[in-house]
Amino acid sequence: MSDGLIRNEELPEPTISPEVAISPEVEEPNDIDKSSPTGKQHDISDLIEDIGYGPYHWKVIVAMGMMSFSDSTEIWIISLITYEIVCEWGISSLEEALIPGLVFLGMAIGSFSSGIWSDKYGRKRVMVIVYYCFAVFAIASAFAWSYISFLILRVCVGFCIGANYGISICYSAEMVPLARRGFNLLLLDLIWAFGGVYICLCAFFLMDYPGGWRWVIIMAAAPCIISIPILHYCDESVRYLMMKGKTDEALAIMQTMAEKNEKPPIEGSLKPVNTFVAKWSDIFQQPYTRRSILIIIIFGSIVWVFYGFLYLLPDMMSYGYCDLSQFFEVTYVDENGCTEYTKSEYLFLAVVNILYIPGYIISPITAEHWGRRPTLWYSFWGGLLFTAMMLICFGAVVLYIELFIVVNMYAIAIATVWLYTPECYPTYLRSTATGTHNGFSKIGAAAGTFLTEYIDSFNLKLSIIIFCVVLLISSIATLFLQHETMGMSLKDDVDVDPVRTPSEEEKGIELEGRQQYGTSPTMTRRSTSAH
Repeated sequence: MSDGLIRNEELPEPTISPEVAISPEVEEPNDIDKSSPTGKQHDISDLIEDIGYGPYHWKVIVAMGMMSFSDSTEIWIISLITYEIVCEWGISSLEEALIPGLVFLGMAIGSFSSGIWSDKYGRKRVMVIVYYCFAVFAIASAFAWSYISFLILRVCVGFCIGANYGISICYSAEMVPLARRGFNLLLLDLIWAFGGVYICLCAFFLMDYPGGWRWVIIMAAAPCIISIPILHYCDESVRYLMMKGKTDEALAIMQTMAEKNEKPPIEGSLKPVNTFVAKWSDIFQQPYTRRSILIIIIFGSIVWVFYGFLYLLPDMMSYGYCDLSQFFEVTYVDENGCTEYTKSEYLFLAVVNILYIPGYIISPITAEHWGRRPTLWYSFWGGLLFTAMMLICFGAVVLYIELFIVVNMYAIAIATVWLYTPECYPTYLRSTATGTHNGFSKIGAAAGTFLTEYIDSFNLKLSIIIFCVVLLISSIATLFLQHETMGMSLKDDVDVDPVRTPSEEEKGIELEGRQQYGTSPTMTRRSTSAH
């Protein structure tokens, strides 16, 4: 090196630190879409918030509201026509108690099944099929020719009710902005209450006629039939479409939503989300294990007492518990030896449905200001306190006050659970989880209505004591809830998932997204750490 130059062979090899190594494929920002004129990709949650709430969502409210209305009529009807069934077919008290118990068991099976179906095949598709079946079985049950045929047809109706309600709650939550989620549920709850008023009034006017209970069943099925064409006008859930990689379909629906709500057209495309196919076992994997078990206990308990109370209250009137019936004419035995409700009792039950309304209104207000968990704490512990007070008779006036507080505590609790449950899970698992929890809750309802209907015949106070025990267990469970969802957007992507190998279906969705967008959502595998 006398000439001061370094020969080429003496040049040192360049070294690149692992920390700054250049990847052969430079990853572009996720929000850039080369196929779009603007190059902008929108997050689906942000877009729903930007478009806001408007005329587009009215059809969602009407369709889901009619479904809620018809669900209410079909649930109430069993408690209204039971005496007529007993008289016409001469069934025993045990067979009488089996009617609501098996109907709610049918609801449980429907809930378990439909959650998985709607996560796999779509919210709208499953709801439409279920409602056609609902209408057929409901009308057919009005023409039942025996106790067994009636029981089988009503169990099928119960299956359809259970299959529908959880999906409709998920669908409603997925299609509206965060700030309106509680308001939407409030409207559905109010419509549910008015469904009970409607069917009680139908019984008031029709039950005195020959075969009146059959006409009441037909009137209960009418809202279901009206719901079907309205449901056809609804779009599929955009969050579900995103989870299935159908981004173009979701974007078309969002364009329609923007147009109906008088918002500017959407420029750009939608950002793909992680794709994962729901497995039932995922509900009990981390980070969902604790909350899933607690929600099952809480959901099952409140539905136990909520529906059990619908059967306890008519019996409290019939047996004159604590002089409850001193202000109106009560159940009597006709010339054929059959027990009959009086018209004043049907009106009283219609009023009871209206008494739930303050609770339904309070629930979203407190849930949005205090949080979901505190609302559950106060409503469960309050419900327990005033249910226990009903064991001591202080007179009819005090009992009426206690009943008013109790039904509203139950209403606050059940409305908050329905608001909270879909918010606890990502889109790919939401309907499966909600259907599962609804299924377990209907098992609670089956037990609650069966025991209440059977035990009331010899000891009303024992039914109230059982209610208190169930409420105590669930009240304690509310203290262990850790996951608060107030002010949180619904999750679309998989956060922290159970470690498992992606299925062939998941790989197919992933490949489709990769071919369509050039880049693909990551198949996120969940760690086992708590979230």
